[in-house]
Amino acid sequence: MYKYGTAYMGTMPEANRYAKMYQSENLEFVVNQSIWYEGDAQFADLILPACTNFERWDIGEWAGAQGYGQDWTGQLNHRVISIQHPAIEPLGESKSDFQIFLGICERLGQSAYFCEGMTELDWCKRIFNASDLPKAISWKKFLKKGYYVVPAPPEKLRTKVAFNWFAEGREKDTPEMHPLPADYTNRYREGLQTQSGKIEFEASSLKAYGQDPERPPLNKYIPPWEGPAATERFAQYPLQLLTPHSRYSFHTHTDGKDAALNDIKDHRVLIDGYYYWIAHLNPVDAKARGIEHGDLIKLYNDRGAVVLVAHLTARLQPGVVRSMQASAVYDPLGKPGESADRGGCVNVLTPSRMATPKTHSGAYNSCLIDMEKWDGSPDIPGFKGALTKTEDEKPEELVPAE
Repeated sequence: MYKYGTAYMGTMPEANRYAKMYQSENLEFVVNQSIWYEGDAQFADLILPACTNFERWDIGEWAGAQGYGQDWTGQLNHRVISIQHPAIEPLGESKSDFQIFLGICERLGQSAYFCEGMTELDWCKRIFNASDLPKAISWKKFLKKGYYVVPAPPEKLRTKVAFNWFAEGREKDTPEMHPLPADYTNRYREGLQTQSGKIEFEASSLKAYGQDPERPPLNKYIPPWEGPAATERFAQYPLQLLTPHSRYSFHTHTDGKDAALNDIKDHRVLIDGYYYWIAHLNPVDAKARGIEHGDLIKLYNDRGAVVLVAHLTARLQPGVVRSMQASAVYDPLGKPGESADRGGCVNVLTPSRMATPKTHSGAYNSCLIDMEKWDGSPDIPGFKGALTKTEDEKPEELVPAE
């Protein structure tokens, strides 16, 4: 397995299944190409150290997320094309992704096919020449300045206000890569991309799909399958765990890098030389378990356990615990996958079941747990050595470990 990018241990539900996957006899060898020794990297047989973006050449659109959406530019209200200069040479034995792939291709006798005899800077210039930038700025000036601000288009070329055409009964005049013309039920550029061509409060597609009690055509509240309605499991794990995104890190980015982020008391808390992830809980639930503000606690269910620092707040109703998802640190206190983690990887607790059997959405917040004041033990209360399915859960509804 060649592991490049993403973080299973921090972001994927029921993360202990990945810890078990890495230790499986069926997985002969793991190569991990990473900047940081965190999460999945510690399971690798061979680590190829990648350098950061401060140590290599690159060219691109600043804050541009093309590929996810059309004309999607985040953080800015204008477009900026930038050339990324390396601030320093790569530290230690680290290399850029380009150099790592080139080194592999050289050993396979395929380097010429990969790099075409060009360096990383050559490739930046090639991308520059393939764009409209040379019409506005020279390569030498662009390289020296470091960026080019793309002027706003003339008024007549600007994208029209979305859905004005629909409100005024005209043909569609806003550009869109999707859906394709064949996706329209009505004539091309007429009507919305619903089966009726109109805004639907009751989905025609779901009505035609058939009776699916978990996806009715009209939105309504459906009790979570891992919540108070799951009576047997709720009696064992009476707290609902919510795992929203963190304000201070995006997935595992920026967390766990021994950086200034650790100085933010709402992100991690330093206790006895270790930076612990935070769990927010209601004082009523804390008092019932002898937990005080700032105590180290263990959240657990039969999927795993994680050690966190308690933050008491009345902003959560009793019976609800909140801890942000996507800690970059996975630090099991014993055997990985079978012991409590103290890095803050709360996704060892979340279920891998889909939201419904016929959809591909995760159900991270349909998660029941219990908690106790941590006694220093690495054990997972109720852990039986195998991942236990939730109540009324069928095997085919699980997300397979990849």
